[in-house]
Amino acid sequence: MGFWVHKRVWIVGASSGIGEALVRILVENGASLVISARNEPKLRELKSAFPSSPMEVLPVDVEDHSVLSCKTDRASEVYGGLDYVFLNAGMTVRDLVADTALDVERKIMDINFWGPVAITKAILKNRSPGSPLHLVLTSSLSGKYGVPKLAAYAGSKHALQGYFDSLRAETHGSGLFVHLVIPGFIRTNITVAGLRGDGSRSGKMQAALADGMEPEVCARGILRGLERGREEFVVGGSERFTVLLNRIFPGMMKRLIRSNPLQRIKKVKRGFFGT
Repeated sequence: MGFWVHKRVWIVGASSGIGEALVRILVENGASLVISARNEPKLRELKSAFPSSPMEVLPVDVEDHSVLSCKTDRASEVYGGLDYVFLNAGMTVRDLVADTALDVERKIMDINFWGPVAITKAILKNRSPGSPLHLVLTSSLSGKYGVPKLAAYAGSKHALQGYFDSLRAETHGSGLFVHLVIPGFIRTNITVAGLRGDGSRSGKMQAALADGMEPEVCARGILRGLERGREEFVVGGSERFTVLLNRIFPGMMKRLIRSNPLQRIKKVKRGFFGT
């Protein structure tokens, strides 16, 4: 039998992109799913594509922290517990720091950082001691280094990395497993649905994402990493090596990203990998 057969899985941020791809692959591999996002019609459309598979729709707005405890309880009740929780919901803002309203930056933190924290606290409060549970956090290359016009997004992902690294250390040996997934350039609508500094919708796909890995390929890479028990790993094209480059040659990375960082990173990729 496959690894995911009968696994009880809650995916938050399931209506598009990587989350939707995870739903489709997991249900085909025998998992029992609870799927959550703000877009309830899209969730129900997704459920209708798999009418004979165990799948429960649970609308969740991770920005509304007041409801996340009861939503977490409901997700756990559906199948009498959870084995994997994917905290995948996220939003980006792309603008200069000087042109980005503080309320917009708070919104990004509320969705990308405080939402996962609130759900995790509800899980910790109610889980049975010693029962295995895997938390899967979607981080980003921006959780490892910042680039121009992504300060708030990078800040939220850096916070996510530090917080859940600490939680992993605190709960070692308790049956709670924390996995941080770092997608590279993945072809999703996160920048299309993202914000400008004044809070308006961007409506534009970032060029690097338009040329990026398909969500289904990324989702399969994520699931392979989890099956191998990896605590932190990057999924993407050759841009994934920028994490290693930043670790070994931080000064070089800082110079690369000061202006036109995507073009500079692409140039480095071509030099190293011929792609």
